[in-house]
Amino acid sequence: MQTFRERVLASSRKRGSRVVLALDVSGPFGQRVARATKVLELTKGSIAAVKVNFHLLLPFGLTGIRSLIDLCKGEGLPLVADMKLNDIGSTNLEVIESLLASDFDAVIANPLVGYRDGMGEVIERAHELGGGVILLVYMSHRGANEGYTLRLDGGMRLYQAFAERARRWGADGTIVSARSRAALRETRKIVGADCLIFAPGVGAQGGEAEAAMASGADFIIVGRSIIDSVEPSEEAERLRSATRKP
Repeated sequence: MQTFRERVLASSRKRGSRVVLALDVSGPFGQRVARATKVLELTKGSIAAVKVNFHLLLPFGLTGIRSLIDLCKGEGLPLVADMKLNDIGSTNLEVIESLLASDFDAVIANPLVGYRDGMGEVIERAHELGGGVILLVYMSHRGANEGYTLRLDGGMRLYQAFAERARRWGADGTIVSARSRAALRETRKIVGADCLIFAPGVGAQGGEAEAAMASGADFIIVGRSIIDSVEPSEEAERLRSATRKP
């Protein structure tokens, strides 16, 4: 059984892309799945994976986006559920087992809850089922520095502690803002080469694709810049070219 890391890297190599499409589709509920499907159809050749969050999962649930899941599976595109899991382990297990059983490949979770009775059993179970866990290290919104750069006892910043947890716990990846080159570089030092770094915040939030990749990101996560583009396929292709690694 391939791991999530192996699947997403294989998809990346096949398409020559380091772009994860965030299908954070807004607008009238009745049009969201159709709009998301159209964007995915237009961009599927230029992206390495797909991320879905509460924009679709909350109003439609897993059954309501089954056609999108099937499209991703048919195209060989790994699918990430952006749940930001933040509960006790027994509850998190219910979530991750449901998502992986519905053909998601990985789940985004919050390391703040700790390992024992928190993320430890979630990471272990995900790996048993062939899925992955990506931990939040540094989010990309403007207020992120109010929390993630706080200094802990001993001088380490909060995001550095989260990166260390990702390394120590065997997480498959981390989320680190494309807007903070310093955080990307520092996270890479901490997690090493085997833990993937996914960088959101490119485009609409001001991050730059090339700078994020040069600072240590393995993938960029892009939503609005592609979804709201007049030509989503052209924007996805532009970003694919900008992030291509030799």
